[in-house]
Amino acid sequence: MKNKKDVSKINGENAEKICSRISEESSEEAGLLLGKAHKERERILSEALKEAQTLTRAILSAAEKEVAQKRERIFSTVTMEKRRVDLETKSLFIADVIAAVKREAENFRGNKDYVKFLRDAILEGVKIIDDKNAQVFYSHLDEGAISQVKDLTVEFKKSDFGEIGVMVQSRDGRLLFDNRFSARLKRAYDEIYMKLLKEAF
Repeated sequence: MKNKKDVSKINGENAEKICSRISEESSEEAGLLLGKAHKERERILSEALKEAQTLTRAILSAAEKEVAQKRERIFSTVTMEKRRVDLETKSLFIADVIAAVKREAENFRGNKDYVKFLRDAILEGVKIIDDKNAQVFYSHLDEGAISQVKDLTVEFKKSDFGEIGVMVQSRDGRLLFDNRFSARLKRAYDEIYMKLLKEAF
């Protein structure tokens, strides 16, 4: 009986020791696992933070580029609009100047230099078409002025246009040089326009 109790006591003590050892080992293993899990969690959080920072920098950089591009487009549009307005303003100024020149031309017929203007216009036309016996078409309003240049060796023909200046035609009718004011202005328009454009404002 005593041996049975001793064996029972020994088995009970062993069981307690085994349970205690298992419990200790389990606690140690659980601690190790928790430590590893904690480190892994810290690693994941650190990587996530780095990735978030990289992504934030990329987004901010892209946003800055977009803002810079938009600013450049706006600046370019404003600059172009300013140039357009400047050009329109200058064009209006030039149109006013040319309109004033045309009005002055209409009044030039009564100027003391008008006869000289007609003579020069005739001689220029004769030289260009290279025919000293050319026909000169003049305005019916210039009857008096033409009478003062009839010493020229050309044939004068009264026409129904009212503009100042003349048209000079070769005797055979093949060449015609329009030297009326509108034609002269048209020939010189580009040069006049560019000169006024440079001088405007």
